[in-house]
Amino acid sequence: QRQFDRNVAQTGTYSPVQGNENHLELTYQAQVTPWLVMQPDFQYVWHPAGGGSDPSYPYRRTGDEAIFGLHSNITF
Repeated sequence: QRQFDRNVAQTGTYSPVQGNENHLELTYQAQVTPWLVMQPDFQYVWHPAGGGSDPSYPYRRTGDEAIFGLHSNITF
């Protein structure tokens, strides 16, 4: 893929060379009540898709992403 990106760049078309994607995830489980568990979740992704071009704006790279989530578990 990297070689293909380099070849495309030589034709004059903007094509960033893709690299690594890195991911971090932090989570914690809290027993709120005897029947309810809440689990907040945070994820951060550096260079999604290896830092390739953004499909909406092909002339720039895809930006880093932050993801927030909340999971719950209810026991009856």
